[in-house]
Amino acid sequence: MASPSKRLSLSPKKMAQFSSSSNEPDSSSQGPYLQTKLPTPLARTLSEVPSYERIKRSQTAADHHLKFVVVGDGAVGKTCLLISYTQGSFPEEYVPTVFENYVTKMKGPGNAVIELALWDTAGQEEYNRLRPLSYTDVDLLMVCYSVDSKTSLHNVQELWIPEVRHFCPDTPIMLVGLKSDLYALDNLEKLVDPKDAELFAQQMGLMGHYQCSAKYRNNIDELFNVAITTLLYDSIQERRGKSMVNLFKTKRSTGALGPMAKRRKHACYVL
Repeated sequence: MASPSKRLSLSPKKMAQFSSSSNEPDSSSQGPYLQTKLPTPLARTLSEVPSYERIKRSQTAADHHLKFVVVGDGAVGKTCLLISYTQGSFPEEYVPTVFENYVTKMKGPGNAVIELALWDTAGQEEYNRLRPLSYTDVDLLMVCYSVDSKTSLHNVQELWIPEVRHFCPDTPIMLVGLKSDLYALDNLEKLVDPKDAELFAQQMGLMGHYQCSAKYRNNIDELFNVAITTLLYDSIQERRGKSMVNLFKTKRSTGALGPMAKRRKHACYVL
């Protein structure tokens, strides 16, 4: 389990700055399943958002810095997921989230120190204009639904995937089903079929689909371990690729490959 985390909140003054009312008309409903609507102006700027890159540069103690953002309908269990992972506890009372940030450190492969920033967001419509503030310098998006709400999975397709792909077009996305402990009850016909969610993740080209229970901590560590390991592996491979390209360019520019090329040109081979 991750080490105890630091919990950061957006100040009331900052919240008020970005949550001022707009004179734009409400958009029409997008279907009988939708509980929330897309933000009216999707093409907004993020220049006022503090750069997470500055945070990473200013904190050199960790070997790797990762930022995960968790989105989804309100009350699906996003906050419980993060608290269960970072603190090992389960909050019994529901309190709507505006912005909550959890920063935790852990040991990775080769004793490398990994600093993981987890950004919890609000799924309610009244926070549509605040939520994009969290979409800067994201390494992974966790789009969540609750297994006891087919509507929340429908909204993943109609609302959440379009939104995060608009603001983070190149960021990998994981589909996460929450409250999986409810499958133990005798009301399976009312719950999301895991096969349907898995097929949806494949059709949308997502990084993967995982189900977990924050209440009983089932598959919580496995979920984050897979995400962190995959991202670090891709990052290491990318850096290795760039290093090889730079090495090749350096040798070409200094003529280091010239003599070797000439020797190979006149080499003889016995077949």
